[in-house]
Amino acid sequence: MNVIQKSLTDEAIENRDYRDYLTISIDGKESFCVSDGEPEDATLARDFNDCWGVVDLMKKAHEAGVNGEEFIVESMEVSIDDI
Repeated sequence: MNVIQKSLTDEAIENRDYRDYLTISIDGKESFCVSDGEPEDATLARDFNDCWGVVDLMKKAHEAGVNGEEFIVESMEVSIDDI
């Protein structure tokens, strides 16, 4: 299982009025995405709705381990154009 976590560089955060962005991709498919937004949107029903899928991601990671898959994690900071 190849996991890539992407967040914004300090410069990109500054250019977005100090709003960050986080994505997690598993085997090339985006599986999790949250971002800072307007305070009224900062709810589990809107900006943070992917949080509901965290348990499913945990199950995928567990299954990969049971199946003997290698678990590779890469973290990177990117510009907003690279998200």
